[in-house]
Amino acid sequence: MSAPSLAPQPTQTRQQAAVADPPTGTSWLVRRPRRSTLVSFEVFPPRPDADPDTVWSRIDAMAQAGPDFFSVTNGHSAGTGVSREALRHLRRTTSTPVMAHFTCGGTDRAGLERSVEQLLDDGVRDLLALRGDPPLGAGEWETPAGGLGRASELVSLIRDVERRRFGDGYRPGTRPLSVSVACYPSPARGRDFEADLASLWEKQEAGADYAITQVLYEPEDYARFLERARSEGIHIPVVAGLMPLTNPQRLRRMTEITGVAVPRRLTDFLAAGTPDELRRRGIAATLSLIDDLLDLGCAGFHLYTFNRPDAALTILEHLRVRDAAREYRGRSPAA
Repeated sequence: MSAPSLAPQPTQTRQQAAVADPPTGTSWLVRRPRRSTLVSFEVFPPRPDADPDTVWSRIDAMAQAGPDFFSVTNGHSAGTGVSREALRHLRRTTSTPVMAHFTCGGTDRAGLERSVEQLLDDGVRDLLALRGDPPLGAGEWETPAGGLGRASELVSLIRDVERRRFGDGYRPGTRPLSVSVACYPSPARGRDFEADLASLWEKQEAGADYAITQVLYEPEDYARFLERARSEGIHIPVVAGLMPLTNPQRLRRMTEITGVAVPRRLTDFLAAGTPDELRRRGIAATLSLIDDLLDLGCAGFHLYTFNRPDAALTILEHLRVRDAAREYRGRSPAA
């Protein structure tokens, strides 16, 4: 009987370990069959003039409610490291996946690659790849010297960093990084529907896992966009970006930012006599929109919370109760 070999045994490679681990990223959450409605919350770091304790307490209240994932915007400060602070806070205080907004602006390709590496060092594995907006007062977008000018190029860059760090050979849905992108289903000032469709196809081909829409108010816009997207060979899931419809002033501000007009019938419906009635009507309108989008096969909902937890948490609670009722009746909530 021969003696046992003392030679070192092969260890599991990083890629093998990643494949063996159960998937936890946002792309898996969006793609997997669900027994509950997918809901994510968008938050941003404290403004420079805001009380940080108040902001963190609001974000913590949303975290405790257990959304499917968070996304963290770049915030309102031009300083560096602010979003990383918010990302680190959420990763430290919750087990909920956290997605980082990542834009092309402000640096060259090497700087963008370093930023991806820093996010990976912080444990971030989910990114929303955006071209980004021009700086305030700058007018048209200008590509930084040696940098990138399209979100599809940013998706490719993220995938390049992913391959260098984790290896190659992953199938979509099993990759170490989840990369989402934006899309624009609603008619909006200054946007070209056909160009936006072509851009989404390019992002998909560059390696995007799923898309999140700009804010929308009409289910017909989502249905028209999805029909055209599928006919153009765009197969990635499309999550609907929604704003809780409880604050007419914030709706007007969102129109200024996005160019997406609020339907007249919605503004008329929200013309309530008291704050409590306005809140009830706004929640009802949001839930009605969600029901219509679910009937169209919507992959999930991304709530632009503006760091205001009350309406977002009420909507999430209503959806969880409704999901339980559908399960009791033997129906899938996503059906």
